[in-house]
Amino acid sequence: MHRLRPYAPFLLRLAFGYELFDVAGHTALHPAEGIPGYAEWLKSLGFPFPLVSAALSAYAEFIGAILMVIGFKTRWAGAVLAINFAFAILMGHIAIGDTYKNAFPAINLFAMSIFLLLNGPGKPSIDEGV
Repeated sequence: MHRLRPYAPFLLRLAFGYELFDVAGHTALHPAEGIPGYAEWLKSLGFPFPLVSAALSAYAEFIGAILMVIGFKTRWAGAVLAINFAFAILMGHIAIGDTYKNAFPAINLFAMSIFLLLNGPGKPSIDEGV
């Protein structure tokens, strides 16, 4: 089992990368319809520069999902995504008294981002080789 250990993060990268791509992909790939709605929600939460914040968050998640799945610049992607999801948890869930159930996806993505930041992508990945 020990020799298979470097491959375990790959399964996590695929699952969480899909989750990120599914959620952020719509917003980033359809910016005319996704980003303005996202910006309105951020504005209602008191985020500064909501349109810029929405675009930065959507593209960070979209690009981070791709980097996560292929395992390229994984620790950097993990750092950016951890910051993104820390803001999501603090300002998008805790600040409004949201339920744990609603915050759960953001908490999981934050935890995965921290895992990748600290542990790297494992194998197979571009960062670690095949």
